[in-house]
Amino acid sequence: MNFIQEKQIEINLGLSGRYTLMQFNDVHLATFDRDKDDLGTINRAISQERIWMSQRIDFARKFNEHFASDTLLSSAECLERLIDYAIKNRPDLVIMAGDIVDYYSKSNWDFLVQAVSRLESPYLFSCGNHESPADFFKDLCQGNSYFQVADLGELLVVSVNNSVRKIGHSQLESFQKVLSQNMPLVLVMHVPMMTRYNKREFERLDAYFTMSYDDGDATTKEFMDLVAESEKVKAVLCGHTHGAIFSFIAPGKPQYCCSSGLIGSVNKIIIK
Repeated sequence: MNFIQEKQIEINLGLSGRYTLMQFNDVHLATFDRDKDDLGTINRAISQERIWMSQRIDFARKFNEHFASDTLLSSAECLERLIDYAIKNRPDLVIMAGDIVDYYSKSNWDFLVQAVSRLESPYLFSCGNHESPADFFKDLCQGNSYFQVADLGELLVVSVNNSVRKIGHSQLESFQKVLSQNMPLVLVMHVPMMTRYNKREFERLDAYFTMSYDDGDATTKEFMDLVAESEKVKAVLCGHTHGAIFSFIAPGKPQYCCSSGLIGSVNKIIIK
């Protein structure tokens, strides 16, 4: 069984060009350097590797997703193979939609930077709840760990950090400015949105796994209303659930949750 499990998604917008996005997330990199790290750092990495070796199997079974014992790789090898696959396929944009690392450490950061630097395509690195503090990752986030935009010419891909399951006022203002450009856009966030339209798809998960409209503050609700109501927002891409979930956050507004990079899950999104 191959490690990479690609799911293809097509979004038809009537554009003159064809754009390929490649998304992966939830790799939970935990690595160490025996020559540089202290014993506590080494033991933490080993412990987290063991935890995620077990949890990836639990999640896969929960979502009825395939895995094989010979593809249960270390998190470092998972990330390297995902990067290799992106290099081989040369998408217009690589989207890393959060929790690429399990926690911040010097060894995790060094390994992450080395891996990402091998990409030959433009990329968006969108922080998840495990990329904390988010400001430590801003060098991979166009200098802003909370809001980024990739301009593909006919299409914008916008990353908003909702890893604390809410939206800040400055993020809302930035999103409003992007919408005023009057261009179609795809929204990338780590945590999926739960609205009255897709409660059924998320009811089996704990509240931790969604940014819920019902539980949101005023700013978060205003943002979610904008996403749902704006004709410029064509789709939402997210991760966090460790299982593939397709839903609509509003009529005609799809949300795609990509499963875990720990089992080789990749979403290939073709927009035309």
